[in-house]
Amino acid sequence: MQDQDVNPSDVIVEGKNVEEAVAKGLERLGVSRDEMEYEVLDEGSQGVFGLIGTKPAKIVVRKKSSDGEVGAKIVEMTTELMRLMGIGGQVTTRLEDDIHRVDIETSGVDGLLIGKKGESLEDIGHLLRRMVGKRLKKSVRMDVDVGGYKKRRSAALKSKAVSLAARVKSTGKDMQMEPLPAAERRVVHLALAGDPQIRTHTVGDGDLKNVVISSVRRGGRAGGERETGGDRGRREERADGEQGGEGDGRDQWAAGN
Repeated sequence: MQDQDVNPSDVIVEGKNVEEAVAKGLERLGVSRDEMEYEVLDEGSQGVFGLIGTKPAKIVVRKKSSDGEVGAKIVEMTTELMRLMGIGGQVTTRLEDDIHRVDIETSGVDGLLIGKKGESLEDIGHLLRRMVGKRLKKSVRMDVDVGGYKKRRSAALKSKAVSLAARVKSTGKDMQMEPLPAAERRVVHLALAGDPQIRTHTVGDGDLKNVVISSVRRGGRAGGERETGGDRGRREERADGEQGGEGDGRDQWAAGN
């Protein structure tokens, strides 16, 4: 069977085994190994004594997209989504810490995209990651923001966390934040990570959980288990951020999906 072009960026290649198919793919695309990515469609089979029932390996190969190409595709798809929603505005993107930061400025309807407590924004970010990941056939790390909402929200959460921590140190009593999604819990944990008198942990079930702020002098978490805000923040980051382009998680806006 001859190689078949699936689309301008995807080529199906066959070989006696995967290694041979990869070599053919490199030759076909005219790129180095670092410039190509591939998916195995069929590992093939050597058959009986290499004579009967042999089946070639089949892979799909493509050139790796540059960061600029990925950014352009994100802007294109975000703009199209906004058009379908009947919302005018401007979309820009930048690469920062290996995350494509997407900034949306609307024509006076930011609240429509943000939603209650940022829920609509989280859903839009999730949808865009899936769309871009499917189009590019790879996981893409993205952070979608509207009108600087996340920056303002992060500042407010940090301020409240520091204020509650001061009360904990003054009274010795645990204080609890309102139910927050993982990305916002991470902001709280990391905001208090540098305070040696404070420990934080999370309680609750579901996507929204509470961050509890405790005094180290009282032993921190129940049962004597202690965890720093930084440790907890990284733990929250792993829980919220290991989702990539087509995963089921939400935005990785403080991350490092």
